[in-house]
Amino acid sequence: MQQTSLINLEKWRQISKEHFSRITPRYDQGRDFEEKQRWIADITSRVSIERRDWVLDAGCGTGLLAAQFAGQMDGRVLGLDPARAMLNQALQKPQRSNLSWAQGISESLPLAVETIKAVFLSQVWHHLADQEQAASEFFRCLKPGGGLFIKTFSHEQLRARWDLQFIFPELMPLMLGIYPDVTDFEQLLKGIGFSSVEFQSAQRENSLLPSQLLTFLREKAWSMFSFLSSQGSAEGQARLEALVAAGDVPVSFPDFQLLVIALK
Repeated sequence: MQQTSLINLEKWRQISKEHFSRITPRYDQGRDFEEKQRWIADITSRVSIERRDWVLDAGCGTGLLAAQFAGQMDGRVLGLDPARAMLNQALQKPQRSNLSWAQGISESLPLAVETIKAVFLSQVWHHLADQEQAASEFFRCLKPGGGLFIKTFSHEQLRARWDLQFIFPELMPLMLGIYPDVTDFEQLLKGIGFSSVEFQSAQRENSLLPSQLLTFLREKAWSMFSFLSSQGSAEGQARLEALVAAGDVPVSFPDFQLLVIALK
């Protein structure tokens, strides 16, 4: 996969791990924008989910999507995350009889061969320590006709993000380095054995108050903020504070998404 020499991926993964252990109590706050219903439709339109089928939400965090899936899908849902603190937070949400939780990593799934019908990852792929091993594990555990659904960003979408262009330009090389692009996904997933790989790009119009982004920065609600240098953080904060002082006028902040769909 393409990587930039400017990015130390091991350092990124360590900082990422520390971020999730620290941000747990405020994790949901930075993800209220999730279009949960949309992902359900994308999965069920391509894979038939029956009552006894399992759907895996890998890297489920505090269970925002897993809980929604369990409430809206036929079948059973397993939320998997390596962080015990995240799972403890998930257990504070209303529980359902078809919803289960497990601590574990995608690179070594605690599941038998061909036991799940669909796997979903929401902005998790770039955090995986070994993406090829994780993809092989998903393929191993998927039933024939099952599907892997990865919500991520393409490089084109990253380059169009307002926050990366104008507020935190220091982060653009990092984001391009840690996120695989469409050709990387196609090469990896087809090489492992998935019969088809397709990409669904979407853009939803959205706006963001500079004060909101300033709060996200101060609380490090998004993992990328943990990688900012002291100077980069201070410069970004100063830009946002100037926008807040100028009236805190909402800025266009489209919700870009790339859904990678790989069928077995």
